[in-house]
Amino acid sequence: MTSDLNALINRILDAQGIDDGFFVTPVPGLILMRTSERLAPRHMEYRPKLCLVTQGAKEVMVADRTVRYGAGQSLIVTVEVPVLSQVVDASPGRPFVGATMDLDPDIILDVVTRLQTSDQPRGQAGFGLTVSTLDDQINGALTRLLELGDHRQAIEILYPAIMREISFWLLSGPARTNVARMVLPEGQPARIARAIGHLRANFDAPIGVTELAKIAGMSPSSFHQHFKVLTSMSPLQYQKHLRLLEARRLMVAEGEKAGIAAMTVGYESVSQFSREYARMFGSPPRRETRRARAEPFRIAVEPDGQTGAAA
Repeated sequence: MTSDLNALINRILDAQGIDDGFFVTPVPGLILMRTSERLAPRHMEYRPKLCLVTQGAKEVMVADRTVRYGAGQSLIVTVEVPVLSQVVDASPGRPFVGATMDLDPDIILDVVTRLQTSDQPRGQAGFGLTVSTLDDQINGALTRLLELGDHRQAIEILYPAIMREISFWLLSGPARTNVARMVLPEGQPARIARAIGHLRANFDAPIGVTELAKIAGMSPSSFHQHFKVLTSMSPLQYQKHLRLLEARRLMVAEGEKAGIAAMTVGYESVSQFSREYARMFGSPPRRETRRARAEPFRIAVEPDGQTGAAA
């Protein structure tokens, strides 16, 4: 079944004249990708998505965790988190092929509330990235979703129904607890998501754990503990990642100098910014920016997450 999905994605990319690159389909939140070479690791933000691979393989690193998923597998992302992502299996004869699909919280919540109480996922949510095998139900629904691209009028009518079907199967799979807790208002992941939203909107300002915990409606100790379970990093580490990602976007996409970018994202010391930037990206700001500008494909083409160059 995955081979059929792989063939369909390749046909769509061929029809668009895309050999190496990505295609934002007419279906909301659905992006296709193909690359004939391995891509160097890139820092970016992942948001709630279903990321699937039909050929090749990817690795995603979050703090001290590494998650690998390959052909016939998906990565179910249920938390906003900065990651280091790379294509690790691709060649001209056998390119990497994959797709990403935004998860719709409203549709997922509607499905959760329609489930019988006994069928609703229980337990505590864990790490917000889960690898799962692409089963026949998900494959079939994704195929129908891709086929909507040829029938623009059908998207508005059929998209919600297919997304509801996909949500149902996700709520029956290995990530069911994470998927359900992501949308339930009283769930800890949903509470932490509110704090992450505030952190994203104010990443350039000093924000303490106590303030974030208050936004989440949790005690500071409980908030810190559950935040780390979901994201594999502390709130302050998370903020630092957001600052450095935005600084990189400012330098690469908008041509800002390192010192201005550092101050814009909240650093008071340019030397501290340079040290932390080099530690995260592997090169000092000036050298990394020159290299990044010379490799626009490797910056922009990462449909699993969000970058400054492509989303």
